[in-house]
Amino acid sequence: MPLGIYVLRVKPGKEKEVKEKLLNEFNFDEVHIVTGPFDLIGKIFVPLTRRGFEELKGEIENMEGVIEVKYLEALD
Repeated sequence: MPLGIYVLRVKPGKEKEVKEKLLNEFNFDEVHIVTGPFDLIGKIFVPLTRRGFEELKGEIENMEGVIEVKYLEALD
């Protein structure tokens, strides 16, 4: 099953709220608040195609408090 790693920049103070939505509404396997250029990193195992990863990215980008979303597909 493909693994997607998503990194997000969010508005200050929205980290916990966005984290909970990713875990509960999008069924991410793990989400962590981190330091650096991004605020959250999340891991999700799903049977998605490349198009599916892009669609999920679009849905996350529409969440309140989200500024930027990027994702990586794990190849192993």
